[in-house]
Formats: sequence, C-alpha cells, structure tokens
Amino acid sequence: MISFLFLLMVNLPRPQVGEPVPAFAAKTLAGTVVRNDNLKGHVTVVDFFATWCLPCNESLQEILAVRKGLDSRFEMMVVAVEGDTPALRAFLSSHALTAGPAGITVALDQDGSLARTFGEDRLPTTFFVDEQAIIRHINRGYGSGFRVRATRWLNAMISTRTE
Repeated sequence: MISFLFLLMVNLPRPQVGEPVPAFAAKTLAGTVVRNDNLKGHVTVVDFFATWCLPCNESLQEILAVRKGLDSRFEMMVVAVEGDTPALRAFLSSHALTAGPAGITVALDQDGSLARTFGEDRLPTTFFVDEQAIIRHINRGYGSGFRVRATRWLNAMISTRTE
C-alpha cells in the first residue's frame, strides 16, 4: 500500500475530460486481459478501488446501485489497486461480484501501473467513458451527491449513445 501511495505522489499527467481513455492492458480477476479498445462500443464506468479504502466501498456501492437503477445499461471496470488478494476475493464475493456479472470486469493493478496510466492520484476515482472510449466525466474522491451526479451523467451518456 505504501508503494502505491508513493506512486501517486509523483506528478503525472492526467487524462482530461474530452480525451480518449489512455492506452492500457490489464489482467482481470478472471485471468484474461482487458485493453482500452475493449471499452469501445459501451458506456463504461472505470472505478479505481481498494478494499481497505472506506470511501471506495461507499462509492462502489453507489455506482452499483445506479447501475441497477438503470437496468445495467452501462459496463463497469472495477480496478482493484491491491491485486488478487484474499481480502479482494472476499469483498467481491460478499458483493456478488466474484462470478463476474455480465458487464462488470475486475481489473488488477497491484503495481499501480494502471493508476499511473490514468493519472489517478486518490481513491476512489471514477471515470465515466462514452461508447467511443472518450472520458466524459471524472469524479475524484467520494462525497455527498455522488449518486445524483453519476445518475445524471450516465443518463445523459446513455440517451445520446449512438447505435
């Protein structure tokens, strides 16, 4: 955890709203590889998360509730910064995420490389990506109003989605 926090203190360029998702390849909990190109064709929420981060837990629960309320009309990529650990597997299992529900991918980022690629400097950070893999909104941290913002952003992204 200390090495991850150190990596975040380095002044890295951050992807901005309106820019494409940065190029990446990450191993998933299922053992496959997910790449930035996999985000094309779907509205996707990319959520940087750790089980030891209480605001991350709250943020993830909020975005899962939004997803349920919107009938799963967007994909999710949960980026676990702690890698494949017993704590992560237990957390995911207790939240019915271990089996990989349709449209939800858990990417592992034990060495912080994916976080560096996204310029992520705090947990939680949530990227809202359109079907062209363009970042449309970024929410850094967690606080009151997150669910309302996320719902508003996703509704707008889904309603303007090109088929």
